[in-house]
Amino acid sequence: MLKAIAEKHGRTVGQVVLRWLNQRNVVVIPKTVHKERMIENFNILDFTLTEKEMDAIAMLETGKSPIYDDMDLATVKGIGLHKIHE
Repeated sequence: MLKAIAEKHGRTVGQVVLRWLNQRNVVVIPKTVHKERMIENFNILDFTLTEKEMDAIAMLETGKSPIYDDMDLATVKGIGLHKIHE
């Protein structure tokens, strides 16, 4: 569904997601080290998603992390105790 919306607007899926967040007044700081992607990320203000598109994307929201269950105490503790640096 995201691909179809992106194709309709001549954009990438990433741009559609950034625009969806922007239209919901969510502050987003995308991370990239690639100049082309930085330019792509900035070019989201010259198109608008329709209300129908906004609602369709919102239906994808499950309220759960696709990476880990943030309601699982053992997982959250493990992440909190993980050392990145010595």
